[in-house]
Parts: sequence; C-alpha cells; structure tokens
Amino acid sequence: MDGPRTIMLMSLIVGASPGGIMAMFQLVTRHLYFGVDAMQLQVAAGRVLMRVVGQPPERATVGLETLAQDFGMSTRDSLALVDQMVLAGLLVKPNPSAAEYIITDKFRQYAQARIVDPLPRARAQLLLTHMAERAQYFNRTASRNKYEIEALAVYGSYMSREPEMPDLLIGVTGRRRGSVDRHVAGRATTTSAGREQIRVLFEELSSFVWVAFFHRLQDVPRPFTVFFKDDT
Repeated sequence: MDGPRTIMLMSLIVGASPGGIMAMFQLVTRHLYFGVDAMQLQVAAGRVLMRVVGQPPERATVGLETLAQDFGMSTRDSLALVDQMVLAGLLVKPNPSAAEYIITDKFRQYAQARIVDPLPRARAQLLLTHMAERAQYFNRTASRNKYEIEALAVYGSYMSREPEMPDLLIGVTGRRRGSVDRHVAGRATTTSAGREQIRVLFEELSSFVWVAFFHRLQDVPRPFTVFFKDDT
C-alpha cells in the first residue's frame, strides 16, 4: 500500500450502527482520520479528555491552543483539523467569536476506540459471497418479514484498487413481500423491525460491514457494483 489513504468524512465508521451490532467503535490502521493517523488521533484525543475529567458534558470545553498542543500541531495548522472535527460532530463551537469547543460523545468514541488492521480484499470478497447466500436464504425463508431483499450493492472503499480497506459499505434495496405469513408465530414484523432484521443479517458477519437502505439502486453512491439481485 502506498502510504495512508485519507478516508472521506462521510464514509467514516462513526460509532455503533442503528442496529447496535458494533460492540465497540473502531479505527483502522494505515488510514487517516481528519488527516491524522489512527493511533496518533486516539492518543491525542485521550490527552484532551484528561483535561476535562469530572466536568459535566455541557462544561467539558477546550480551547484551540489546547487542542493544538495535544495534537502536536501549531495553532494555525490545527485550524483545519478542528474545522473538520466540528463538521463531523466531534466538537461543537457554541460561540462563533470564541475559540472554545465543547467535546461531544463522538469525540469520546475516538479516544476510546479499538484500533484494528484494515480488511483485506480477499476477506471482503468472501464476505460478499456469504452476504449473497444469506440474502437468497432470507428471501426464501423469512416469511414473517414484510420485506424481501431485491438487490445488494457494494460501494465506497471496496471500489478502489487498494488491497486493504477500512470498511465494507453495503447498499440494500428491498420490496414488500407478496404475502406475509401472520400465522407462524403471531403478528408479522413491523416496518422498522423488518429492516432491522435485514441489517443484523449482514452486519453480524463483520465489524467492517455497514448497511444502508436505498429506495432504488440509482440512489446508491457511485461507483458501486451489484453482487446480488433477486429477479423473481
């Protein structure tokens, strides 16, 4: 790999998914977060948290110079880092005219993150194969779920030529079943529970897998490739 690759902010792993599958927030080695190496980011974020130990959340604030010092940067160089953190929700600037920032729970996640090696492409390909098999089985057997899986697409870092990746982003499109079996074990699933069942189906395979639902394949961020499609 030709050095660290910067991860786009909108594609970051940012804590537990709505399904709650991730036991712990994770950062990936050999990738940059806000232009900072994962290990360096975690250590620096930990230093910042040590300054606000015991303070209530609404009073847990730090100044720009303090952030610069803890991240080992000049005040000027730290501005870009801090701006990105505000944009991503790690910091909040309550007063536009003051260089003071509130530390959010998201910032704490970075300080307490588990650091893992990237996902090898070969492993990612195996996961896609398993997901396609699961989708086919789910459509055939999950008769009480109001929805079935129409297509699965992979996008994001998998679409690069890199041999390793920080995540495996999966887009799901679905449709209502023609009939739902309400007599197997009571009432059929609700809409939210039905989608949650599909999310768990895939995210439990790996902490790198993140599922998003889309109305149509055209809505999946490009580039992407479809690796499962049910045309029945």
